Amino acid sequence: MDMEAVDFGVQIEPQYGFTYEHIRGVASEAERLGFESIWVSDHFFMTDDSLDVNCLECWTVLTALARDTTRLRLGAMVASQSYRNPALSANMAASVDHVSGGRLNYGVGAGWKEVEYRAYGYGFPGAGQRIRQLDEAVEIARRMWTQPKATYEGKYYRVKDALCMPKPVQKPLPIWIGGTGTKTLRVAAKHADAVNFAWTHLPEFFEERFKVLRRHCEKVGRDFDDIRKSAGLMMTLVDDPCAEEPARDSRYVRYLSRQNPVMVDTPEAVAEKIRGYIDVGVTHFILRFHYGDEIRNMRMFMNRVAKRL
Repeated sequence: MDMEAVDFGVQIEPQYGFTYEHIRGVASEAERLGFESIWVSDHFFMTDDSLDVNCLECWTVLTALARDTTRLRLGAMVASQSYRNPALSANMAASVDHVSGGRLNYGVGAGWKEVEYRAYGYGFPGAGQRIRQLDEAVEIARRMWTQPKATYEGKYYRVKDALCMPKPVQKPLPIWIGGTGTKTLRVAAKHADAVNFAWTHLPEFFEERFKVLRRHCEKVGRDFDDIRKSAGLMMTLVDDPCAEEPARDSRYVRYLSRQNPVMVDTPEAVAEKIRGYIDVGVTHFILRFHYGDEIRNMRMFMNRVAKRL
């Protein structure tokens, strides 16, 4: 693996309580440290009792970051295809690509957080239907970005002579699809410029899922190697892995407890673990740090982990 091809991004979860000033500070430091990208999750709230917890809207934050940064690539990891009309999402993406000077990654997924769907009045069909909707939504986006007028008649979504002007700066505007399921990987094989698997799955899981993606690519005539592979890793860097972690908001802890374990280890050990992902073909890493401890971790990562790679 060509180590020059490996780079790193930072994930922000607005649902944890971020103010925009906090997010802008993380983005500014990420840019200074040499991170390649910054990513924002697409949620409306953390839990249904988060009455006093900020959750800034994803696309609004990305638009602001497009003006407050100069080099970082920007993206949703990942926007839910269900939360906005797909033609509107495509138009928004083209606009943000222009505002940022061609730095947007169009991160999109099938959607999963049922409590948000129910609260905001969206229908919540089964996973299979949401994935089929994702397929149609991405097809509409591609047509809107490349055709003078886009027309598409699907089972779930349709547009007729839809205009999107200006077209994106990037040609093509990169599509990143998040998700590890077999049906999602089938959609990725058709449409994705990159895939991201999150959070903190082991390299062996990536290796097995990449085999599935490769089979789907063969069926649709895609070159598997043309799709960039990304790993989403939750981590906390420490000098002593046995040290007790600081107390954290109980709602935050409960929310994280539903996900894969956070990687808590020394920079040396984390570097060795990352090599395992590189060995199976990962070239981009989206790093998610504990809320409020991002900048310390970012500095330690770039100074003591990235340099070892």
